[in-house]
Amino acid sequence: MKVPENLDYLIVLGAHVDGTRLTLALLERTRRALEYLKANPGTKAVLSGGKGKGEKISEARAMYDYLTANGIEGSRLILEDRSVNTKENLSFSLEKIGDLSASVGVVTNNFHVFRGVAIGKKCGCRKIYPVPSRYRSWRLIIYIPREILAVIKDKLVGNL
Repeated sequence: MKVPENLDYLIVLGAHVDGTRLTLALLERTRRALEYLKANPGTKAVLSGGKGKGEKISEARAMYDYLTANGIEGSRLILEDRSVNTKENLSFSLEKIGDLSASVGVVTNNFHVFRGVAIGKKCGCRKIYPVPSRYRSWRLIIYIPREILAVIKDKLVGNL
């Protein structure tokens, strides 16, 4: 599926930060957001992710620092730094957007994009699209089974 151009917003889902350094998963998501934002100058982005154990800054702040260092105006970026899971990423980001009829792209790794979009739909977003980033690592052998279990869990608890 081709990603629509000129979306109103991107929601970039957080992932672990190693101190202040973006881990591979978060770096790939942030690079994909950078690529989209450069090609679509009218789009704003909600950078979503709080500060967890071992993180010196929030995931949102780490993405903000990377994007602004690579030429994206800070005025186009909205920080959502309270969330600790995918459901909260989407809920809190959509609150920041404040308009469930806005067109929204969910930026996350290719193995995670189905769940991110499905949760966004469940949160009430009417025009939501996957914006997958690549992820190439041996860790996929861990992440894919974990993602399947997370889809089942989210379905059981009503997030999907």
